[in-house]
Amino acid sequence: MLGAQLYTVRTLFEADARGTLEALAKIGIKDCETAGLFEHSAADIRAIMDDNGLISRSGHVRLEALRDDAAFGANLDEAATLGQDRLYLGWIPEEERTTDKYRALAELLNRRGAEAKSAGIMIGYHNHEFEFIEQGDTTGYDILLRQTDPELVTMELDFFWVADAGKDPLEILESAPGRFTSCHIKDRDQAGEMVSVGDGTIDFKTLLPLAQAAGVERFYIEHDNPEDPLASVGRSYAHLTG
Repeated sequence: MLGAQLYTVRTLFEADARGTLEALAKIGIKDCETAGLFEHSAADIRAIMDDNGLISRSGHVRLEALRDDAAFGANLDEAATLGQDRLYLGWIPEEERTTDKYRALAELLNRRGAEAKSAGIMIGYHNHEFEFIEQGDTTGYDILLRQTDPELVTMELDFFWVADAGKDPLEILESAPGRFTSCHIKDRDQAGEMVSVGDGTIDFKTLLPLAQAAGVERFYIEHDNPEDPLASVGRSYAHLTG
């Protein structure tokens, strides 16, 4: 099942959630990973998705929400309404990227993961490139992999940012079997720019079956800043399914 991360269409979704979700369904998207609902209610979004044969199995959560009990509880309630069973931390600010703070983040993810488990939801982490910067004899990503509990915390691998960090995604997948259950599919051209899938240099036709064999179950098309969001999703979908 090929999905889309709604961050790609965020401006359209904020202004017209129904029209945007209908357009994604027409492209062929089945699974929509949320990145905030703006002023839309979870119940309204769930109804629109139901009307269009869409599901949402996962969403992204902010660091400040993970740290706040009330906000985290609200995120769990929202996820339950949408039918989600994964909530991924999607980004951390620069001041949070020290070894000590990565260790503290691993503890936080474990704690929230234990709380979410009782609600049938698993907590996860989505990477950018900065987690792979060496800090002494380790990296932030190594810390998160080693110090989070595999029973409580899963990982969502972003192929663009792995390439941007100069890393081999298959080596990462093989370094921690079973830890990676989801991925973001976005392409990177020779100049290092983010592009629609098929317009760059990442060989997804080879890579994705290998990722699936390594345990990745969920695949989300994404582009952070496309000129035409729906056209970008459509182009990426056509390339991956053609």
